[in-house]
Amino acid sequence: MINDQDTPRKMERVSRNQVETNERFYNIPKALFENEFYADMKLETKMAYAILHDRFLLSIKNNWIDKNGDVYLIYKNSDLQTILSVGEKKVISLKKELADFGLLEEERQGLNKPNRLYVGNINVDFEVIHRASPLGDKELSKRQVRNCQNDRSRTSKTTAQEQSKRQSSETNLSETETNSFDEDEVNNNNNSKNSQQSFIAIGKIIQTNPELRSVVQSLIPDLLLNEPQQAEIVVRALDRGYHFLTTELEKGNSVLTLQKQLQGEVAIKQLLLNTGINQVDYMRDHLIDISQYGKYFASGFDNRLKIAVTTTQSVSGF
Repeated sequence: MINDQDTPRKMERVSRNQVETNERFYNIPKALFENEFYADMKLETKMAYAILHDRFLLSIKNNWIDKNGDVYLIYKNSDLQTILSVGEKKVISLKKELADFGLLEEERQGLNKPNRLYVGNINVDFEVIHRASPLGDKELSKRQVRNCQNDRSRTSKTTAQEQSKRQSSETNLSETETNSFDEDEVNNNNNSKNSQQSFIAIGKIIQTNPELRSVVQSLIPDLLLNEPQQAEIVVRALDRGYHFLTTELEKGNSVLTLQKQLQGEVAIKQLLLNTGINQVDYMRDHLIDISQYGKYFASGFDNRLKIAVTTTQSVSGF
């Protein structure tokens, strides 16, 4: 008698359909969740990035590579609508947010031809939200993440002390967490008051010097909302810069005089804006700690303006 256990089991071969549909994943870069720069990006937008990035293999297969060697995608809005289960307006909004973060460019090819989509590389150089030393399997609590966002310099010291306390005495966990939370609430209230004071200060500066309004709105719209204290430092630097340029013009500075003849009354404001843009672009590649944003901007901006009014090479920068 043959035991069922001794009967060889017929092998089920893997079909093409299984290979194409089984256990496939979209890869979402961790930097989209860990880096400060992408902290405000919507979750749906991060998912849209993963979906678009997943199309690269198809692009290579189809030889969708431009003359510069850059890979592009052909992906209709309707396809994103279907896969994300959203409407066209939502897809357009998600693509716009990706573009705002420098992760998507759309290039028109002409009549009756689909647009080319270029997906940008994730910037991994910005400050990481989570602490530098990994916690292994332990996760950061919401309170700790809030610490990192609200007060980065204090967080590294405080969270290290909290970690040590947890390791040394589990019995004091509840008390430690509660006390730390209360301290965070006080700090949050202080930050809120400081933010309000910064908004008021910015408003007074712009009210006194209305020429700065459009410059500020064009240069640091996100900073105004997310880091008002840093924005105040930037606005004060712009105000100083404006008065510096008008004073130099009154003294008969040849560079500024020429530009005023060419551009009229907007020359000063345009130089102010372009110099600010150049400084912000530089900081985007070199600045890590957002708490130093205002100080870094003010120092570099002042130096750039001084150079701009003393050399004719700056004329092309207007």
